[in-house]
Amino acid sequence: MRNAPIALLFLFSACSTDFAVTTDWKDVTVVYGLLDAGDTAQYIKINKAFLDPQTNALQLAQNPDSLYYPYLDVVLEEISNGQTVKTVPLNRVDGNLEGYVKDSGIFASSPNYLYKTTEKLNAASSYRLVITQPDNGKQTTSTSPVVDDFSVIRPTPQLKLNLLPGFKYNISWVSARDGKVYALTFRFYYTEFRFSDPSFVEQKFADWVLFTSERAPNTSGGVNMDFDLDADLFYSWLRSALPENPDIYRQVGKADFLFSVGGEVLDTYKQVFLAQQGLTSGQSLPTYTNIENGLGLFSTRYHKTVAGISFENRTIDSIACLPQTRQLNFLRSNGTLCP
Repeated sequence: MRNAPIALLFLFSACSTDFAVTTDWKDVTVVYGLLDAGDTAQYIKINKAFLDPQTNALQLAQNPDSLYYPYLDVVLEEISNGQTVKTVPLNRVDGNLEGYVKDSGIFASSPNYLYKTTEKLNAASSYRLVITQPDNGKQTTSTSPVVDDFSVIRPTPQLKLNLLPGFKYNISWVSARDGKVYALTFRFYYTEFRFSDPSFVEQKFADWVLFTSERAPNTSGGVNMDFDLDADLFYSWLRSALPENPDIYRQVGKADFLFSVGGEVLDTYKQVFLAQQGLTSGQSLPTYTNIENGLGLFSTRYHKTVAGISFENRTIDSIACLPQTRQLNFLRSNGTLCP
């Protein structure tokens, strides 16, 4: 369940100047949701934003009643060939109890209301989010396609990972339908032992973000894409990611490649947000939104992991013996330290 509303942090910070309301108690519906067909649950974050001319804004931010509607009717309408074929209701839950604990800050951290469904999404359909306020009939809506699964050509668990110094490892995949922007994280697993305590064993991993904005030429899918992982950069990253400890020696584990792809609207949202950090930063900025009768973001993404990739023995020996990583005390492929 990866649809945690992390991006709300910068969404709300950007809105501190954008949500100025000139009419007393006119509320603005704020939506954040990313559909993921590969996930077991979908979460939508829905808040209200308004200013009370009689109350300090910071006091309002600490009052949950100022952030959440008392009741909403929230549904996802599945749309296929222009027709609504299914309506999926979403239930209000406390994200703090779902494993998505809200960070403390200027906004009240408890409760952390989200709208949830465990309905399996159809990647061949689009979904229309419909939020209705029963007391006045106001509706807030947005529509998004769903990013489909995609194929990773390389790496594959059948081939060991060869990251010899001076070479590059080519990563390749086929673009997803309705996917636009790609990110990839390399996860390196290792085990730590202590010279002073033979019973000490600890499994660890370190994450290396390889890229966050590789864009497909279109959203039709089926386009071959690739990225060259520079082996020399891998050793430099490893040296900076792990601390030296003369009492610790380590053993190389396996590696995971964590792919993610976002839809076209999510890509546009990110580009607009980054563009606003230039000359106009710190001023009242225009807010990108694809929400009708509200503000925020409703889009799609997909996560795919190629897990359990073993390292080739020469790469293990390089990790153990190269000057930049030798002080990390990794064992060679034969189980001994580099002399």
